[in-house]
Order: sequence, then structure tokens, then C-alpha cells
Amino acid sequence: MKQYLNVATWNRSDHFHFFRQFEEPFFGVTVTIDCTKAYTTAKEKGISFFLYYLYQSLAAANAITPFRYRIENKTDVACYDVVHASPTINRADGTFGFSYLDYDANSEIFYRKATGVIEQVQQSTGLIPAINGENVIHYSSIPWIDFTR
Repeated sequence: MKQYLNVATWNRSDHFHFFRQFEEPFFGVTVTIDCTKAYTTAKEKGISFFLYYLYQSLAAANAITPFRYRIENKTDVACYDVVHASPTINRADGTFGFSYLDYDANSEIFYRKATGVIEQVQQSTGLIPAINGENVIHYSSIPWIDFTR
């Protein structure tokens, strides 16, 4: 589900009208972070680090209302009740496939379902276009590239 904001009375209305004119009204931020604690926690729980950080970042995005905003039709701003993940999944042969993972506030349910989807993608070929919706966050993880140097 989603609700539309009243753009006319929204305190970010001026910002919206300015940035919506851009061909790509988005921006990205890259920073170097120390993931040692998260990595250690994932290993202690027997969870892949990929799934652990994916779940944690989705939980954060779902907890922060503006992270669930989406521009629709270049004129409207929708706030989705929940956002999901569409990560790329690496395969043993060096290729990757797309996936769609439903967010679940219960981490155990999320890990279980996500593991099944990941295994399906890894055992397949082709890109496997994911379910595409506005309420997804696209993830591609390439930790060997440092964008901050």
C-alpha cells in the first residue's frame, strides 16, 4: 500500500519541484565504513554477511519514512508502507542474475525466504528480471571497489 503526499503543503515542496526537473532526480553517497562488528555478528549467527547487511539496510530504510518516498508520474510523491530489495546475485560462473526479496520485519523469516530465492538465482542462467515495482531498493555489491579514494 501507499499514500500520496499533498505536495502543495509538503515542507519539501520546493525541493521536489526543483529536483523533479532533472533527468535523474537521484543522488548517491559512498562512504567507507568499518563492517567488522556486523561481519562478526553475522558469522556468530551463522548468516551470510550479504544477507545480514541486506536485512539491516532494509530495516533502516523501512524505519525512515523519507526512504520510502517515490516520485510517480513526475508530479506525485508516494510513501510506501514497505520497501523491498532487488539485489544482484553472483553466480559461480562469474555471471549474475537479478532477484526480488520481500522485506519481512522478522529477520529469521527474511533470511529463510531470501536464502531460497538466492539459491534459485544461483542455479539458473540469464538475468531473470526481478519483479519491478517502485517500492524496491536496487542493490549491487562490489566490495573490492573503493569509490572514496
